[in-house]
Amino acid sequence: MGKDYDILLIPARYNKNIELSDEIIAQLPEKIMLFASVQFLNNLDSIKQQLEAKGRKISMRESKNYLYNGLISDKGQLLGCNMENFSSKEDFDAFLYIGDGLFHPKALAVNNNKDIFCYDPKIEKLHVIEKNLHDEYSKRRKGAKLKFLTSKNIGIIITTKIGQANPKRAEALRKNILSKWPDKKVFMFYANELNFLELENFNFIDIYVNVACSRIGHDDIKRTPMPIINIADAEELVRE
Repeated sequence: MGKDYDILLIPARYNKNIELSDEIIAQLPEKIMLFASVQFLNNLDSIKQQLEAKGRKISMRESKNYLYNGLISDKGQLLGCNMENFSSKEDFDAFLYIGDGLFHPKALAVNNNKDIFCYDPKIEKLHVIEKNLHDEYSKRRKGAKLKFLTSKNIGIIITTKIGQANPKRAEALRKNILSKWPDKKVFMFYANELNFLELENFNFIDIYVNVACSRIGHDDIKRTPMPIINIADAEELVRE
């Protein structure tokens, strides 16, 4: 996989206070799980206090990295690959995400059938990602699982990007597939940048297993006619 590098991560924090208006808070349900992107983590304690002062019950959780299952160091931090099922572990009504953009909070919809309230402090606007997005993701996953089971030629995509690369997990999956289904064939594809047009050159592949950013198997599949399943779902099928 090449040379190892020392990496220094320096988060850039939002340097303004965030005050939620009464109008914004009035739109929120009673029990809320609170998350933010790394830029706004320093504001979460203040936001939590504001919400509790208005009668809201707030919880904050650590979440797991998709590929390595390692805990993120900061409670309440949300990454785009955090697709953990929080609904099965705690009773709450909805998520509140503090940050700009919708990429990060949409990750919560993959395994949680909850509304996601997204507050952008820069423009002071509230947007709601409705829980029916969870149904859309679930239908895609179900279709990908069925395709995986019936596929003969399986391609495994492994990224070389630092922080996402996990060739050992990909190799373990390859061995387990061949052990359970000797009639299947598995091909390994390594790439730093995933080009969906290039995947179409390998038209003998029936389905690709994604061992890179987990959102590829949920959002980016709209960009290609090639079926794609995330490694966690493929591993689940192998274990059954």
